[in-house]
Amino acid sequence: MKGSSIGSASKGGEGNGSSGPRKSPGTTNVSMTHVMKFLAGDALASAIIGKGGAVITQIRTNCNAKLALTDKGQVFPSTDCRVLTAQANSEEELNEVARQIIEKLSELVKTSGASEACGSDGELKLRTLVPKAAVGGIIGKGGAAIKQMRETSGAKISIGEAVGGAGPGAEQMVTVSGPEEALQTVIAEVNRQIQLLSSEAWYSTWAASTGCITHMPPYVMEDSRGFALSCVVPNRLVGGLIGRGGSGTKEVQMLTGTKIGIREIPDDPDNRSLNIAGPLANTCAAYMLMMKRYLDSEAQSSAANTTATKGSSR
Repeated sequence: MKGSSIGSASKGGEGNGSSGPRKSPGTTNVSMTHVMKFLAGDALASAIIGKGGAVITQIRTNCNAKLALTDKGQVFPSTDCRVLTAQANSEEELNEVARQIIEKLSELVKTSGASEACGSDGELKLRTLVPKAAVGGIIGKGGAAIKQMRETSGAKISIGEAVGGAGPGAEQMVTVSGPEEALQTVIAEVNRQIQLLSSEAWYSTWAASTGCITHMPPYVMEDSRGFALSCVVPNRLVGGLIGRGGSGTKEVQMLTGTKIGIREIPDDPDNRSLNIAGPLANTCAAYMLMMKRYLDSEAQSSAANTTATKGSSR
């Protein structure tokens, strides 16, 4: 994105026990071939970490896996949940990670009682983040696969809209509710569908991204003033940025409560201005989500150009 600039503000309208190289905000370090992501509220996150990090260390050892939770306050958009990234070198090892997470979830509900985030005894609730490209396999042709999975497992399965882009690595939340065994069955199939795509070019970027935003202090979150942010985007990427029928910008506006507009720039036929307005934290969150759309659109455009070049040279 060229010529990025931030407009002036205007009045108006716990540790996870992980170690390793410093990572960029919104990402986690990935060094293993297979990845799954889970959403964990404070209670589940604490149960998975355990006293002094004992539980998460044990899961890592038992499963030959790496587990990393985003920092407290680093939450997935439109939730109050941290992202737990699990990585291993085989699908089976990730299934064992999932089994132990579900076991901890069941123990938590039995000791602490039912909650909206974790469900109840016999009706547990677990949320995962799945790349958009894998969701088709979970649903199946005409919804046949997800219907059969619901019937055979007895689980309730819901799939949210894609967040933060239209590309194959856009996140979709898959929520599974039911008995412990049902969750294990469904999560194993979700894992299988994700790992079928582990050799795709976009997979490593999806695996490393958490998509999290930071919870700001109350005096920032509750600031009633309006803020504006603008940057320049090339015309050729505007279609992918906006989405079909404006669906991309509408989704980000709905998620963040901001207003987003793309306008022509006088005397600059090659670029347009992307403008975002709203409360400070919301505006920053919208900018990050639009940046993900931008990068997805740029990657798709680059791939299309490469294909066209190869075709013309034959």
